[in-house]
Amino acid sequence: MGVVGVTGFLMDDDKWDRTWTTAICSGNQCRDYLVICSGQEVVDMVPISGLVTFDEGWEDPRGKGELC
Repeated sequence: MGVVGVTGFLMDDDKWDRTWTTAICSGNQCRDYLVICSGQEVVDMVPISGLVTFDEGWEDPRGKGELC
């Protein structure tokens, strides 16, 4: 039987080290994704929300980080 992760998704594939969610932005538009990692490699990215559009000139306050 698989393990239910923090996100509530069933994780029964041994090749997955971890899953987590993050917003990925381009300009002033963002979408939340479930990111599935194996080691330092992205195995899959699944959108879990619709596109959110912020005001013109909005900038993502987060630093640029690795996905895995």
